[in-house]
Amino acid sequence: MYSIENSYHPMMEALHAAMAAGTIHRSMAATAWWLGRQQIMNEREYWFQVAGRVTSLLPAADRDAIVAQLGKQEDTYVDSPVSAWPPLPSGLVSLFASWDPILPAPDLAVLRADAIRNIDREAEKYRENFITPGSGQVMAYQQKLAEARAAVAVPPALESEIPHIVAEAAIDGVTVATKAAEIIATFEQWQAVSAGIEAKRLGAKKAVAEATTAEAIVAATIVNYGT
Repeated sequence: MYSIENSYHPMMEALHAAMAAGTIHRSMAATAWWLGRQQIMNEREYWFQVAGRVTSLLPAADRDAIVAQLGKQEDTYVDSPVSAWPPLPSGLVSLFASWDPILPAPDLAVLRADAIRNIDREAEKYRENFITPGSGQVMAYQQKLAEARAAVAVPPALESEIPHIVAEAAIDGVTVATKAAEIIATFEQWQAVSAGIEAKRLGAKKAVAEATTAEAIVAATIVNYGT
């Protein structure tokens, strides 16, 4: 068992247990950066490589929060992270062996389930950059689109049949035809964006299902919807 007199001993064990389980969390990044800055076990480079890799795999908000606290030299470990966990230095191998730690094998089924939820959650967050969330709002969009199409049909619908378009045109000071065309164009633009998001979401979920290691599952959840 490690010595509880050395606060960094349980920190190291917790960090490596999380790494073995395929976990990626901001607390891991914070721990690894601290261990590196303190040059624990004289392994500054090792800790910074671990810290940089964890930080680079974090969700954007967590990653940005960590990066904002780093120095220029530390930034390089995030900008060019190692592609896999660095080898455990011999000094740490000996130290960990003296503790006889038990690092359970990761449960890939649990990791996959968490990864799928994370992919769906992040895709929905990105969609909210373009549309207002909520089932009621979605119904309003659908109704406005139907009315817009009716407004530009030949012959066009009566104003009493397209109240949303009439009201919005009056608010914006444009004709009903102009407002209808604007709504249809916005919908067509959204279709292209939505198709791209869905393709990446489904591709990521397929990669998770096919992954055979914890690292591959974690990597598959990192989707850049903005490119």
